[in-house]
Amino acid sequence: MSVYDARPLGRRAVLAGGAALGLAGAVGCSNDGRGGSGVANDEASKSKIRPAYERYTGVKPDLAGAEYNIPDAFNRYPANPVQAITQPPGDGKPITVTTYTNTPIPPKLELNTFWQEFNKRAGSPLQVNLTPSVDYNKKFATVVAGNQLGDLFMVGAVPQVPQMLAAKAVDLTPHLSGDNIKKYPYLANLPEVCWNSGIFDGKIYGVPVPRGAISSQVMYSRGDILEAQGLKAEVKSADDFVELCKGLTDKKLNRFALATAPTQYVRNMFDIPNQWSKNGDALLSYLEHEAHEEVLGILQKLWKSGYIHPDAYAGQNLDMKTRFANGSSPLVQDTFSGWPTYLQTMTDKNAEIAIIAPPLHDGSGQGKTWLGSPAIGVTAVSKKAEARVETMLGYLNYLATPFGTQEYLFRKFGLPGVHHRLVDGNPVLNAKGFSETQLGLNYQADGPWTIFLPERTDGAETQFNAMKSVCPTALANPAAGLYSETNTRKGGQIGDAVNQVADDIVQGRKPVSAWAAAVKKWKSDGGDKIADELAQALKSSR
Repeated sequence: MSVYDARPLGRRAVLAGGAALGLAGAVGCSNDGRGGSGVANDEASKSKIRPAYERYTGVKPDLAGAEYNIPDAFNRYPANPVQAITQPPGDGKPITVTTYTNTPIPPKLELNTFWQEFNKRAGSPLQVNLTPSVDYNKKFATVVAGNQLGDLFMVGAVPQVPQMLAAKAVDLTPHLSGDNIKKYPYLANLPEVCWNSGIFDGKIYGVPVPRGAISSQVMYSRGDILEAQGLKAEVKSADDFVELCKGLTDKKLNRFALATAPTQYVRNMFDIPNQWSKNGDALLSYLEHEAHEEVLGILQKLWKSGYIHPDAYAGQNLDMKTRFANGSSPLVQDTFSGWPTYLQTMTDKNAEIAIIAPPLHDGSGQGKTWLGSPAIGVTAVSKKAEARVETMLGYLNYLATPFGTQEYLFRKFGLPGVHHRLVDGNPVLNAKGFSETQLGLNYQADGPWTIFLPERTDGAETQFNAMKSVCPTALANPAAGLYSETNTRKGGQIGDAVNQVADDIVQGRKPVSAWAAAVKKWKSDGGDKIADELAQALKSSR
């Protein structure tokens, strides 16, 4: 599940592994926000509306990922990176941005060398309003109501998103549709499927932030800790997984096998669909899958046995990373995109990361993980900045410059000797760099994800092989990027309610049998209507 699936991940979804819903994207195709057909998304319309795709070929990967539907991997950063942008995109006036972050807020401008240098290279001073992702929807609704959106804003979940964009955002179709996008070559390098999330009623209202397979969730393990205990980073059944958790838990060392409840990982053992499955022309929610009670029973056993960290359902988003990094929880469920952060925050620099692929619960083969959404968000241009729309698109184009360029190197790693040091010719962030570069740039615009882990000589190949082992068979969400007004209005509320029942079951406050009633209520409170609206949107997008 992606950070942006109608709502940024809530704390329960990220920390506890909860019953995280993420039912469908808040951005996509609709009929005036009512879930009906209205957006022409057939092949004939694509050439008129959707941006042309022009892949960047300026650098050759060490490991090509297209065959496996995963990102390209690089062992080294080019010694002489090309300059992708010849003139700063800014116009000298401030660019204000409303977006979210999943990392600590960076130092203020006057204390932030990276920010100061970024402003020079962007050609306009950046004024960014960052909100933790768990609070972003509430903040977004407030700034929309108060007419306080930045020049650029990451679209959050509010009622009637298409109408809101029509009222608040610039129609980018004349600038980005078809070959028009080639004026912004690094936006043209974004995969075509990402643009589903920015098209409403036949108009382009936003630039997507691409992710895809890299946002697929998997089970990370501390390979060094497993090896020290004579354990292997693989399991062949649900019972095998429980035994591994037992072997890794040592309360005398204050060690609990799992940093969070591995909800999605256990679902993957039962081939439960990724959010939705097609049933003819209808869509069926994964919540209705018959194996859910068995899934919850396994999770309840893990909790009662003390194999899940006791603070799994409390605290902040970074806590699970801390537990994994310091070894107090050698297993954690997270997205592939978290791999660099885990390496950067690892207490023991000799620690090893490995992935444990989900087995089928009965030991009959390998399970299937859920494929991440093509985009985690969409950035729109406020009508307040309509006179500067080309500057805004030029700025987003700058943020989308790909791996191998001077701009990417600076954006991700800052200044040499200040924010990073060179190790065997590769840039490695230091503490100052990790802190100062967290301006939420990758939640404004970004190029296609690249696997590059300079902290370890074999890091890129290790992650590439891990993704190669699970992503080719990953289950896609057929409703990814589609819009449901009911989901935007009620999805969070009814999702929280069913999630809470799942949490209560796992922690022993309710019996497993309470699940059926919770799903029935979810359906009657709006789930069935969400399914109908998404099914109609899916039908009209073919």
